[in-house]
Amino acid sequence: MNFKSIFSISFVLIFILTSLSSCRLKEPEEQSGSFQGITLTYYKMFDDEDVIEPIINEYTATHPGLKINYRKFTDFDEYTDLILNEMAEGEGPDIFSMQNTWFTSNYKKIHSMPEEFGTTEDFALTFVDVAYQDLVTTDQNGFDKVFALPMTVDTLALYYNKDHFEDRIPTRGKPSNTWEGIEEDVQLLTKEDNSFSRFDVSGIALGRSDNISRAVDILYLLFLQHGLDFYNENVSKAIFANKQSNATDNAALAALDFFVSFADEDQKNYTWNDLVVSPENPEKEIEAFARGDVSMIIGYAYTYDEILNQMNILDSRGIRTIDKSAIRISQIPQLYDPDVSNQKRVTYASYFAETVSRTTEYPDIAWDFLIFLTSKTNQEFYFEKLHKPTSRRDLIEEQMKDPTYGVFASQIGYAESFPITDYYKYKEIFANVISAANQSGATAKLINDAQDLIDGLLPEEGFIVPRAEIET
Repeated sequence: MNFKSIFSISFVLIFILTSLSSCRLKEPEEQSGSFQGITLTYYKMFDDEDVIEPIINEYTATHPGLKINYRKFTDFDEYTDLILNEMAEGEGPDIFSMQNTWFTSNYKKIHSMPEEFGTTEDFALTFVDVAYQDLVTTDQNGFDKVFALPMTVDTLALYYNKDHFEDRIPTRGKPSNTWEGIEEDVQLLTKEDNSFSRFDVSGIALGRSDNISRAVDILYLLFLQHGLDFYNENVSKAIFANKQSNATDNAALAALDFFVSFADEDQKNYTWNDLVVSPENPEKEIEAFARGDVSMIIGYAYTYDEILNQMNILDSRGIRTIDKSAIRISQIPQLYDPDVSNQKRVTYASYFAETVSRTTEYPDIAWDFLIFLTSKTNQEFYFEKLHKPTSRRDLIEEQMKDPTYGVFASQIGYAESFPITDYYKYKEIFANVISAANQSGATAKLINDAQDLIDGLLPEEGFIVPRAEIET
């Protein structure tokens, strides 16, 4: 990345914090080659200390006296509440990570990256396009700013049981690359029996929101694949229920209807219900896949470790599981055959990005560290430790060669997302839409009612949105 560091061992910049909403005045001051007395606090979800602290130690070794205190969180609700509450009091972490869909509506809480560290064009050349769309935003003064840097970009892909395909669809031995083909695969893979669930093997975990881990994300994926714009231009109004010129007719309803069809006993592709996996089972479809009770599930890169972990738990209880070699991953299916169609491919992106709080006293030091954190070398280390897919363009080709996780690198170029103002409220709204469709069928009223609820979460003035395109 063509970012310019303005730090050296000989100099440090001291910043005067005036208030949360006002500008910061920068006053350079010589420190005799020391960052003595400067401490940054870094909050992050999930990543253990043994992954992040070696990078921190390498950075602080070249910045004498600087301390970066790292704190890991595992409860996202607690995490977001703590950060927002602390920031409201003028405190909180200097650096923190947050979901990619968060930044459009919350950029005023962020100290954007100083221009002397690099331009938005530099960002676009370094990181994949979905990261640009999510993390580069026009500020209240009309200037394009970088508000976060991504260490990874994860996407939805299709996990499948290779043994099931060899047994039931040996002519191909892998899933179809279209949703129409997946419907046909499901009919061949599903094995019915006389149990209460009706299935000895389900073809795919789709159709419900109460026993599928990422059901709402999958519905978002289908919305995007149908060409929907979720909001109007300034994100002041939801428009996904409206007819749009760039989308198929009744696209949102078509997406919902397709999703729930896999849990509709009147459909040929019926393969999933609440007896295959109980909604009370915390492992949901992950356990079913580990046991060999379902042939396909949809998940992120970290889903692979979840499957292996569940297999270990079941094995320790004497419960049969699939062979590890049967776990395969393919690109997410599309509406149109990507081998012959000129329609763009789409998968859904969900990831955390690192940013600098508006309340920090040392924004330049914090941003300099984030540039170091997201460097090529450190992202290589990050992938080696956690297998989280890259966000950097210059690592895609290398990661595509990975036999397990390469698929996530291969589809990162056509990943998309959209802003979400409240993760849990959106999830609840669309989970309820799916449940209602399970009971009474997918209807336009369900989609319209969901749109009205989303409208109620948006301010009348809307949000300033990321630029759609940039010349590179």
